[in-house]
Order: sequence, then structure tokens, then C-alpha cells
Amino acid sequence: MTYILPVTAARKIFLSLVDKVDEEYLRIDLTKQGKVKATLISPDYLDELEETIYTLQHTMPAIRKAQKQIREGKYVTLETFLKGYHARKRSHTPRGHTKKSAKIA
Repeated sequence: MTYILPVTAARKIFLSLVDKVDEEYLRIDLTKQGKVKATLISPDYLDELEETIYTLQHTMPAIRKAQKQIREGKYVTLETFLKGYHARKRSHTPRGHTKKSAKIA
């Protein structure tokens, strides 16, 4: 939840605001002459935001590529994948086991 508070009011209760932000995961926007000039947030929340930004920056190219492939029809449905997977699994010979033909003496 976000609270908006003038800097002059925040100054009087600053220590309690810091505790409140930390304990209740709040965001407090501080205003000066009616405009937001600063924001108090918990360090944990800031870390989560930065991690989200980092993740999105590094995954967006792959997401855009996948979206393009979907538009172009270059994809496999889950149903088709599973059919192929199960077919390969049934015909697969476990490693270390080879089929030997019987020797006729």
C-alpha cells in the first residue's frame, strides 16, 4: 500500500515511518509543494524490484523470440510433444543394454 505524506509531516514522525515501512512493507511517497520528491520503501522490497528488473532484462529477448515463433506458427503443442515423447520412450533401449540376436550353434 502507498501512503502520500508531506515532507514537513514526515519529518516529525520519521523514525516511526522507517519502522512502519520495514515492518508493514509499505511505500511512503514524500511530497514537497504537492509533488512527490522521494519515496521510502523497505530494502527487501527494493531488492525484489531490482531482481525482477534484472530477470526481465535478461529474459525479454527470449520472450520476444518465442512470441515471433508463435506468430509464425513455429511451435509444437503440448499434446504433439507428449505423443512424440511417449513414442520415443516406448522404443528406447536403456543404456548398457543392447539387443543381441541368439546364436545358433
